Amino acid sequence: MKRYASLGDLPLGGPRRSVAIGTFDGVHLGHQEVIGRAIALGRERGVPAMALTFEPNPVSVLRPELRPTVLTALGFKARLIERLGVDELLVVPFNRGFSRIGAERFAEMLVAAPIGADVLVVGENFRFGHGGAGTSAMLHQFGRTHGLVVEVPEIVNSVDGKPVSSTRIRRLVAQGHVEEVRPLLGRPHTLEGVVVPGEHRGRGLGFATANLEVAADAALPARGVYACLATLATSTSAAAVNVGVSPTFPGAEERGLRVEAFLLGHDGSDLYGEAMRVEFLERLRDETRFPSAEALTAQMHDDVARTREIAGGLVATT
Repeated sequence: MKRYASLGDLPLGGPRRSVAIGTFDGVHLGHQEVIGRAIALGRERGVPAMALTFEPNPVSVLRPELRPTVLTALGFKARLIERLGVDELLVVPFNRGFSRIGAERFAEMLVAAPIGADVLVVGENFRFGHGGAGTSAMLHQFGRTHGLVVEVPEIVNSVDGKPVSSTRIRRLVAQGHVEEVRPLLGRPHTLEGVVVPGEHRGRGLGFATANLEVAADAALPARGVYACLATLATSTSAAAVNVGVSPTFPGAEERGLRVEAFLLGHDGSDLYGEAMRVEFLERLRDETRFPSAEALTAQMHDDVARTREIAGGLVATT
């Protein structure tokens, strides 16, 4: 997959394209439908398929007080999109200046060089241009007058009949319902970051943990303990992961939220500076303040046993 960091990176005189447009945070089943349709139409017409996305999320620029948490940081989002089979990814930097481009002008930019879209595929709720004036209906009209094929796939619903959306997924993640998120994403909710030093309390209890430093705007699950898969550069293991403040120990609230992973089978060696990916499979329990370190240790043994039951069998298949 070729990746372009701005419109200016696209070569002039390039091919016509089949283009899927969206923020694509999460790359959930609805996003996959939009991108997959652009790929199929591109194959039919013999032109490359491009995913066009925006960074950061336009809402964070236009309504910073409503800034949404991020389900998939740009690097992870790009990898997920690449797996779908697109030929190109264009990341458009979104800022105040870009937001003032009118809807008609934005549509014209899509069909002109360097993008050169012959096909556009967008979600039903896609809005574009200054003030969100542009709609999928407007794109259809624009397409009829400019020889542009515009497709708007039907909204993808989950088995309960509710639409799959990034907003819904963020809410479920924030509530800790990671099991409900998996069928909407087609994969577990995932955090990526770097292992950093902690307070070494887990080591003293016989459960040395890897503390994952994640982006400040990452979509963290609700405080609690989760059965997960943790992947390092060369290995994947089951992991019991605590998202919280370790309330059993003094100074809990001042510490702020942390993501601490106990990797089953790890030899306890330091992992500082290593990149780690954590996939949330199932919520085990709420984070609890225990009366003693001994009581916490007993519960941790149970957490590890349940994690082994849930995630242990998946390690060999990842």
